Amino acid sequence: MPPSLPRLSEFSRIAVLQTAYLGDVALVLPLMEALRQLHPAAQRALVVIPATASLAACAEAVDEVIVYDKHGNDAGLQGLRHCAQRLRHWGAELLLVPHRSLRTALLTLLVAPRYSVGSARSALPWVYRARIPYGWHLHEVERNLAFLSPFAEGVEWRALATLPVKMRPTPEADSWVEQRLRERGIESGRGFVVVAPGSVWATKRWSPARYAQLAQLLGAEGYPVVVVGSPAEVALCRAIADRSGAICLSGELDIPRLLALLRRARCVVCNDSAPVHLAELVGTPVVALFGPTIPQFGFAPRLPRSSVLERALPCRPCSLHGGRRCPLRHHACLDGIEPVEVLRQIRPLLR
Repeated sequence: MPPSLPRLSEFSRIAVLQTAYLGDVALVLPLMEALRQLHPAAQRALVVIPATASLAACAEAVDEVIVYDKHGNDAGLQGLRHCAQRLRHWGAELLLVPHRSLRTALLTLLVAPRYSVGSARSALPWVYRARIPYGWHLHEVERNLAFLSPFAEGVEWRALATLPVKMRPTPEADSWVEQRLRERGIESGRGFVVVAPGSVWATKRWSPARYAQLAQLLGAEGYPVVVVGSPAEVALCRAIADRSGAICLSGELDIPRLLALLRRARCVVCNDSAPVHLAELVGTPVVALFGPTIPQFGFAPRLPRSSVLERALPCRPCSLHGGRRCPLRHHACLDGIEPVEVLRQIRPLLR
């Protein structure tokens, strides 16, 4: 190795910056786990927004959660300075910055660590000492792990993608979920399926009617269905539960409780959204429904028993992230997927 490359072992305090959505934080946790395996003596911090802080705190590889409230108390340049001050006070020597925004580039500049690694597609890429090419052909977990490539240890970072991420839902979360399931007739050890029908993007959602039909089919085969979603998705989840007889826990689950629930499920059915990655963090297989987006973007489920259902259409993909309405006004990418097809994918996971 060229002597100019730094060694990961030189840094005793390493911070990773990921101030995007819940799914993005879930996908950066394998990088945190890899850092723990490669350099267990180091202290590791994860910089996140308030909405994702509880997920970061559930990961054993995260020693410190630093919250950057970029739309609230830390808004504007003054808030950016405050966050930089917290990172400097914590003693950050190395920053790994998968998030490509202008804010995180400016934050890196203000922290002025001994060494920093950012994306070649980042805003202000010159801020970073090392810049990682964006691997369009890679899964997002692998893209994040590539931030270990500039170090002299010669880490085979692709091999680290299979490391299990150790999560620690709180004892309160475990006991709450056990009690709530028991109250709804699901005793410990009984198989059940979790359905997560929501998404920030409307075109990524399979229809509520289809989710309700699937829940009815599963119920007829003796498997209870639990519907989950964010506080903004309570009405959607309740409509599905009311129509199908499923159990609705939407709006009752914080992140530790959600992880505890997902860990007990036989499988999770959801759209191309954060629950894919949350379920796989706790080892639960997923049946993911892809519509306007495609698995090749790097956000597909990765567990061997997980699967993707999609339709091959000439109009796909129509967006990198999904949209608010179908550009062609037919939404055939998801409406073309039938509940019986999803049931066929689920059945092997229930045995």
